[in-house]
Amino acid sequence: MPRHASPSLVIGSGVLLVVLAAHDLSHALDGGLETPLDQLALVAVPQWLVLAAVMTVIVRGDRARGAAAALLLGIAVAIGFAVVHLLPFSTASYWDLQPSLVSWLLAWLPAVLGLAVASLAWWQWRAAIKPSAARRLGFAADDG
Repeated sequence: MPRHASPSLVIGSGVLLVVLAAHDLSHALDGGLETPLDQLALVAVPQWLVLAAVMTVIVRGDRARGAAAALLLGIAVAIGFAVVHLLPFSTASYWDLQPSLVSWLLAWLPAVLGLAVASLAWWQWRAAIKPSAARRLGFAADDG
């Protein structure tokens, strides 16, 4: 029977998704972001379909696949937020708008949490594909 992703990776990925949902809500509720709801839906609906599929792999896949999916999730979120919102010259840059403090936090927090999830997932993925590394890191596979 394959072992699933570690609870810490599942929880970390889940927290990241909650923060992403809060970020999406900030677009709907913060007038300083000037986000029309139809444009938000155009981006958010496909995004959440992909996120649901990725989270399914993290939760139900074997340890290596779950960690690989979490690694991709973390990297994609960190880079995506940096490129879309945090760089001053991006098309949806917060620097050109008047976001609230909460919206600013909800733009930076996913990028930071994405890096944390990616880091955790990297080590767990390495441990899952290399049994000797797994023993060194305390992730040794069950014998039965």
